[in-house]
Amino acid sequence: MISDDEIMQAFSISDSEGYWKLLDSYCSYVYAIVSSHVRGLASEQDKEECIADIFIETVNACRKQNIDSLKAVVSSIAKRKSIDLFRKLSGKNRYSSYMEEITDEPADYDTPETFSAGRTEKENLWNEVKKLGEPDSDILILQFFYDKTAKEIGNILKMTAEAVTKRSQRARQKLRKILTESEVI
Repeated sequence: MISDDEIMQAFSISDSEGYWKLLDSYCSYVYAIVSSHVRGLASEQDKEECIADIFIETVNACRKQNIDSLKAVVSSIAKRKSIDLFRKLSGKNRYSSYMEEITDEPADYDTPETFSAGRTEKENLWNEVKKLGEPDSDILILQFFYDKTAKEIGNILKMTAEAVTKRSQRARQKLRKILTESEVI
C-alpha cells in the first residue's frame, strides 16, 4: 500500500498521478465501506457512481487543506456518501412507488354494491396494516402485495430473514385480533 505522504506528493506533481495513487491505495477499502452500507439495495452501477463521488470529494479535500490522515478523510467521506445512497435507495419513497401500483379498480363483473363493500373492506384492512407501524406494515405489504420472500424483505429492510419471519407472524396475529374484534362489534 502506498503511504499517505507518497499520495500527497503525487498530487503536488500532478492531479492525475495523485488521483491514480489514491485510487490504487484506497479503492478496495472504499468499496467495502459502500457495500456494507448498501448491501442488497444498490446495483453495481450505483456503487461505482458512489465510489467515484467519494474519490472526487476526497481529491477536492486534498486540494483545499493539509491532511494528516488520508485514511480518516477517505473513510469519513465514504461513510457519509454511502449512508446518503442508502437513504436514497431505502427511504419511504421506495415504498411509495410500490403503493402507487396497487389499484382499487373494480373487476368487470362487480356490481356497484359489491365494489363499494369490497372497497370499504380493503380500506379498513389497509388502515389497520398501516397502524401496525414500521417495519411490521412494510413487511406485510412486501410479503403479501409483492410476493417478496423473507430473505428479500430482510435485504430491503436490513434485517435477518428470521427476524422478518418472526415479525410477520406477530404482525399477522395482531392484525387477526384487531379484525376479529372489529367484526364482533
